[in-house]
Order: sequence, then structure tokens, then C-alpha cells
Amino acid sequence: MIIVGERLNSSRQSVLNALRTNDEQFIIQEAKKQEKAGANYIDINTAALLEKEIPSLEWAILLLQRVLSVPLSIDTPNKEAMKAGLQLHKGQALLNSLTGETKRLKEFLPIIKAFKPKIIILCFDDNGLPKTSDQELAVARKIISLLDKEDINLEDVFIDPLVRPIGVDQQSGKLFLESLEKIKKNLPKIKTIAGISNVSFGLPKRRLLNHTFLTLAIQSGLDAAICDPLNKGILSSIKASEALLGKDLYLKKYLQFIRQNDKKSD
Repeated sequence: MIIVGERLNSSRQSVLNALRTNDEQFIIQEAKKQEKAGANYIDINTAALLEKEIPSLEWAILLLQRVLSVPLSIDTPNKEAMKAGLQLHKGQALLNSLTGETKRLKEFLPIIKAFKPKIIILCFDDNGLPKTSDQELAVARKIISLLDKEDINLEDVFIDPLVRPIGVDQQSGKLFLESLEKIKKNLPKIKTIAGISNVSFGLPKRRLLNHTFLTLAIQSGLDAAICDPLNKGILSSIKASEALLGKDLYLKKYLQFIRQNDKKSD
């Protein structure tokens, strides 16, 4: 399971304040805590700064790359901000994220070809949000076909079937899991990713829903999660699920996690 640490997002007031004041200590601490907890990528989003997004993103990338040993996930819908971020990033970054809309893909293709990042692409195209798992699969296939024709390395692509809140539509969780299973069955070489916490938006006891949903998603073939790695329940769900599904050789990762985090293990 690949973990993208989500905490450095300018939609959080504490992060926004730190970005506005160039608070190096806060940004570094948030990033290092996520790396230590097991994040494979640290997501950085400065979009809430609006016209100052690009200089803030550049400042943050230069700062974080001095102190981290893991790559960054550059989180912006702004083409120019993405280009500026990828130009500064050393090594292979994660582009978070694109939709499957024709115009958006064409706009970003030159950047993708120039910098060769890993890419998250949402199952959302010119027809809007898919309403069924078959439609989700069709959108995923269309996206992959287009990228393949453009000679994009498909091993660098993550498809996001989009987690929607069950508080809006109680079938949303089921739709995601069905879509995930079909994508993994029909496009087995393509990795999948999701923002798990979206499922519980607006509901009480969100962590309970998030942890349970993540376990079900891992069983259905999820390869990566955008989440808070400081949430021990999230990491516990990942380690336990991988152990139970035979994805943890000799249970090494599970036992190591328990030794490090559960001194009162039963």
C-alpha cells in the first residue's frame, strides 16, 4: 500500500497560515512527522493562496526537498503551478491530479512528457461523473488508451475511481468498491488510488467509517491511499488488511508495526 500524506494542504487553516508567513519549522515538522509515520509521498497544496500559489509552492518544494527522503505529490489544478513545481522537484514527483476531460489532458500532456511524473487521473471525463461501475470502467479505459497512444508510461499512472460521500448517496461506497474491482480485473497493470476520507464527509464518527472503508478498498484491490498517516487507525487498517489478505510475507510488516506502536498488544 502506497501512502500519500495529505496534511500539508492549504485548505487547513494552520497550513495556510504557515504558508502565508513562510513558517519553515511548521512545514518541516508536518512533513517529517508524515514521513516518519510511513508516508511514501508528501502531498503539498498551496492553491488557497490564489495569486501567490506559485511562489508559495516553489518555496515549499525547495524547503521540503532539503529535509525529506521521500518525493512530493504536487497538488494543484493550475497548469502553470504544476509546471513550476515539477521544474524544481528533484526525482520523480507525483502529479495530483488530472481529470479525464479531453481539454485538461491535452493541456497537461506537454508537462507530463517533459517531466515524466507519476500521475493521478480521476475517473471524470467530458460527460461528467460516472453513475455506474461500468461507466467508471469505460472512463478508465478511455483515459488509459489515450495515454498509451501518447507514449506515457502506464506504470506511472494511478486511476482514482472517486470516493463520494455516503451522506449524500448511501450507495456511493458500494459504487466505488464495485468500480475498483472492475478496474483491477480489466486493467490489472494499472494502479489505483483514492482519497479515503471523502466517504465519511459530514457524518459523525468519521474515523470508524474511514477505517472500515479502507479495509474494504484494500480487499477490492486498492494500491494507494491519500490519507493522514498520523492517524494510527488508518495505518492499523492497512497493516492488518495486508496481513489477512496474504500481502505481507511472514507478517513482517504487521509484527513490526505492532512492536513499534502497540506496547500493550494483546
